[in-house]
Amino acid sequence: MHHTAAVLVLFALLGLCAAQAADIRRITLDGKEGVPPPPTQAGKDGIDRVQKVPTPALELFPTAHKPARGTVMVCPGGGYSILAINHEGYYVAQKLNEFGYDVAILLYRVSAGKETRELASGDAKTALAFIQKRGGEFGLSTKKIGVMGFSAGGHLAARVTHETAAGQPPDFAILMYPAYLDHEGKVKDEVAPVKTPAFLYVAADDKFAPGSVVYAAACEEKKIQHTFIKPAKGGHGFGLKATLPPDVKDWPDKLHEFLNGLK
Repeated sequence: MHHTAAVLVLFALLGLCAAQAADIRRITLDGKEGVPPPPTQAGKDGIDRVQKVPTPALELFPTAHKPARGTVMVCPGGGYSILAINHEGYYVAQKLNEFGYDVAILLYRVSAGKETRELASGDAKTALAFIQKRGGEFGLSTKKIGVMGFSAGGHLAARVTHETAAGQPPDFAILMYPAYLDHEGKVKDEVAPVKTPAFLYVAADDKFAPGSVVYAAACEEKKIQHTFIKPAKGGHGFGLKATLPPDVKDWPDKLHEFLNGLK
């Protein structure tokens, strides 16, 4: 009963259950309004899954705190096959709103065949540039603009950070148990840290933990501002579920500390 009650409280606070998805302000990556909600399936495990993204889009969640401290573009995870839209998307948006940040959840393309990762990368770069140039038109703060991703979304956030380094990269990157960062004990070139301050959080018992270890080591070597937290247990994919493993309950507080420490 306790778990069920917690889930209900989350939905009550957010007002973002699947039946209300049509009420979310959703725009294309060039600013057109009226994008319909993508097909979403509610799982028995409490995870709502976006199965397909016909139109890449941003879902906008302005904070009630004015002036906002900035905007975070959130990339839910799902192995590039789905988007775990609630516990790695909507619940995270609410938490970041509490911290004083506007949020834009990126609905990037998934399950699109061999080109999926390239399409997703293009979506992320287009979305970041749009927020940087035109975010103010849609009520988003452009004071600081960061990217945040979970699992595959963490890989996407790291990739867009790397690939925009020569132009206008995000002001910070938040990588939550990011996947696919390493190969043969080294950071992949496509995600290598360059200069953007980074927050990494992964449980030691997560199979993807080695990627965060080498990413943090690369940040250390290049003297890039970063926070790396690796609790002993927590597994993979915990996000902001109603019940978090004890060792990883502190991640929102640790993230808040990192954000407060940014210049």
